Amino acid sequence: MECKASVSLIINNKSILLIKRQIRLGDPWSGHMALPGGHRLSNETCEEAALREAYEEVGLKIKIIDFLGIYSPGNRKDLTVAAFIAKPLTLDIRIDEEVSECFWASMNELKEINNTYIINKHVIFGMTYRILKDFFMNKNHIYE
Repeated sequence: MECKASVSLIINNKSILLIKRQIRLGDPWSGHMALPGGHRLSNETCEEAALREAYEEVGLKIKIIDFLGIYSPGNRKDLTVAAFIAKPLTLDIRIDEEVSECFWASMNELKEINNTYIINKHVIFGMTYRILKDFFMNKNHIYE
């Protein structure tokens, strides 16, 4: 499998871990809601990148349990992102400087409106919305 970045849809007790990216100059996804993830290093597989990024961004060791698909953000069709479904091996969340918020959300808490999910004051759109939508439509029943 080839990818330039990886994300992990981390599931625990029917909830998904969501992050809000820190506001940073030069980051096209600054302040966006997302799943833990980031760019793959040249010496890594897509799976290894997902494991590393989850640990770096939220301090969780995870186990990948399924592959969801390859996605691209709307503003970067050249960026291929591997999306994995994972379970946490630890629950001690520690966010790093790239993340401003992190919380668990159940499917029932996410309200779908005009190709977005709304939860509390947060809007989830774009690639993260598409990944969540695909999971809810095709794989959620497996992990209930």
